[in-house]
Amino acid sequence: MTQKAKYFSLFSNCIPVCGFKNASIYDLQRNELYLVSVELIKAINKIKTLSQEEYSDHFEEDSITILEDMISFLEDNDLGFWSNNPELFIPISTEWDFPAKISNAIIQVNSDLLYLDTIISQLDHLNCKAVELRLIGDFSLNKLKSALDLTRLTGIQYIKCTVQNLIVEFPIDWTSIFKSNPRIHYINIFNSKTKKEIKIDGERSVKISGKKFTNLSCGVVDKKYFSVNISNYTEALHHNSCLNRKISIDVEGNIKNCPSMKESFGNIQDTTLVEALEKPGFKKYWNINKDKIHVCKDCEFRYICTDCRAYVEDPEDILSKPLKCGYNPYTGEWSEWSTNPLKQKAIDFYEMREMVDAEKTIN
Repeated sequence: MTQKAKYFSLFSNCIPVCGFKNASIYDLQRNELYLVSVELIKAINKIKTLSQEEYSDHFEEDSITILEDMISFLEDNDLGFWSNNPELFIPISTEWDFPAKISNAIIQVNSDLLYLDTIISQLDHLNCKAVELRLIGDFSLNKLKSALDLTRLTGIQYIKCTVQNLIVEFPIDWTSIFKSNPRIHYINIFNSKTKKEIKIDGERSVKISGKKFTNLSCGVVDKKYFSVNISNYTEALHHNSCLNRKISIDVEGNIKNCPSMKESFGNIQDTTLVEALEKPGFKKYWNINKDKIHVCKDCEFRYICTDCRAYVEDPEDILSKPLKCGYNPYTGEWSEWSTNPLKQKAIDFYEMREMVDAEKTIN
């Protein structure tokens, strides 16, 4: 009986992505990122329809040795497998959808918490699952708790809380605060005299920093914000990885796609979130994915990376690369974005000079 030929394939949850200089493999099941060569991805694509016995017909002997080393790397990291019937293993679906008009929101509010209950109620009605509360100005611990308490009887599942300035005079039992509201995942406190991170349980934490927070602080692109999973990957294939299905209310009550953007689509005092959603132009950024953005479209991280349309390298080009990204896919190198000579004009345009200089002092 003749033995069937063997074929090598990547697991369907392991997605190869080529950039201009380098490549990556996203393991969407185990949330891992592997940096590899473009040559490896090209080789894997070439042998999809070639059996192991056919390699000698398509590769030189030296190339086969290199190919076998590449395959060993993939096997050792459980990224691929040998099969007699590769046609039985179908690719994962790349479709993305969310069962609501809005998936995430940013709410800015002063310590008077004006309209916060109304905003949260409307977001709950829209089936929004993730909310970032940005508490602007001086907040006491009781005011912080009051803001968080307004989310308790809702369907919101994920809360990140950013506090511009927390006024306290005694140690805080953060564990108790997180325990009383399991929706809280992160609390970030700025403008503090101390710098530390307090782990609560799992991935939940309190991060305390001496940095100052404003809307200008948003839009940072960094490896630590990469998100390797099926939901984020499939959404990024089709939509903008930051602004898709997002709604924001700034500290003055203006309804926007992002609080850092200028365009307003009404005010929460006289416009509902549902009404704002249907206004022309509100969703214009939602479908700008990384394949449409200059430079990003040549990056191996483009489907696991965050994006920013509020602050870009060329303020006159909606498809310009995010200003606060220091990665160059043409060289494969990371650098400090704020010192890049090509970004200085945009830094001044967005009036970020003072913020950039202050962060240099803190760091």
